[in-house]
Amino acid sequence: MQRPVALGAVALAFVLAVAACGPAASPTPSPAPASPTPPASPGASPSPSPAAFDPSAISGSATLGQWESSPAERSALSSALAAFAVKYPNITVTQETVAGDYRAQMITRFGAHTPPDIFYVNAEYAQDWIDEGFLLPLDDYIAKQGFDTSKFFPEYLKIFTGKDGKIYGLPKDGNTIAMAYNTDLVPNPPATLDELVGVAQNLKGTGTLKAPMCLNPGLDRGLAFLYAQGGSLISADGTKEAISSPESRAAVQWYMDLFKNGLGMTAADMGDGWCGEALGKGDAAIVFEGGWLLGYMQSTFPNVRWAFAEMPTGKIGEKVTISYTAAYGIGVDSANKDQAWVVMQYLTGPEGMAVWTGGGIAVPSRSDVPVPAGFEIIVKGAAYAKPGSGFMKNYSGVGSVQDAFQSAFTKEITDKTYSIDSVISATAEAITKGLSQ
Repeated sequence: MQRPVALGAVALAFVLAVAACGPAASPTPSPAPASPTPPASPGASPSPSPAAFDPSAISGSATLGQWESSPAERSALSSALAAFAVKYPNITVTQETVAGDYRAQMITRFGAHTPPDIFYVNAEYAQDWIDEGFLLPLDDYIAKQGFDTSKFFPEYLKIFTGKDGKIYGLPKDGNTIAMAYNTDLVPNPPATLDELVGVAQNLKGTGTLKAPMCLNPGLDRGLAFLYAQGGSLISADGTKEAISSPESRAAVQWYMDLFKNGLGMTAADMGDGWCGEALGKGDAAIVFEGGWLLGYMQSTFPNVRWAFAEMPTGKIGEKVTISYTAAYGIGVDSANKDQAWVVMQYLTGPEGMAVWTGGGIAVPSRSDVPVPAGFEIIVKGAAYAKPGSGFMKNYSGVGSVQDAFQSAFTKEITDKTYSIDSVISATAEAITKGLSQ
């Protein structure tokens, strides 16, 4: 998940991250060993009948399993469920916070055939849960009710679509990475990466800046620059690694040179917890974050003048960024599937999503939901974003693609050797491993 808006304390910086899922921005549960595909539970309810599905005709109860980054997230979800209760008074929903390592706890529940009726699914392990047979395909419900999925931003929905073409989750919200800048120091935000370098060079050594930019040494932000400069992690057909291609090597070198030339530093090297703090404290003039930055800046650094802008365009000559998302899913062994679907279709439909995102802690994953004030650039990026996680096996976790890239990259900038060879080789090995799984 990724770093969570306008609700209060520093802790709120993490809310959106969980709600929208960006890698270094939220407490993403560490991966657990995969469990074998569970057999169907004898007591599980059957798939819906061929007849048309009328949500208003369903009654009963449903349990909603969730992770919880702060009380603010629970409050926002409770508000959305309160609106649901008004429209569907015959269904009682109970919120259940899955404490500890959410992913591991849920895998245990799947193995015991006792998952919640409806639950959060993070993009980064969605394909694993689909392949392991934990999630119920939703196509029958979608077709029988005539639920409109065309308004979801395509890349958000794609993450929860299996290799069989079936949909196993509906995106509850989303986030994209944008450029945030101090408007006193950067009155005119750079529109291209060449302009970005020029602005950074002019800012170098200015005032109390520790560096013009705060940058992450990993793919959680670096992947956006890799794409913009014509690089990629995997081939277009998804069968082999592409990080070792000339285009990708040049893109990684460009990103590393920002550190080498003193144009960017990590938050840790600045003495900050994350790049949002670096922007707020004036240690950096430009950072690259998602919508979770808004609430954090409003609550922690309300006097700092800053703004979002779209990610600068690179060599490919067109806009690109990366996105993070999470969905609602229903388990193959969920006891109350019909009731769970009624909850899901409301929370991910335009009415329910408007209530959920109207609280200011989440960003819509649908194009037909009003954009909360301040998130315009974040939502705009969803139209051209590529997934920031969940698009391949072994992308996150210990020994993963992200881990391999960040470990090697961090070592190079820490040792001040600035060679990309170790970064490319380690990442290529991890990608190849993932593609073979």
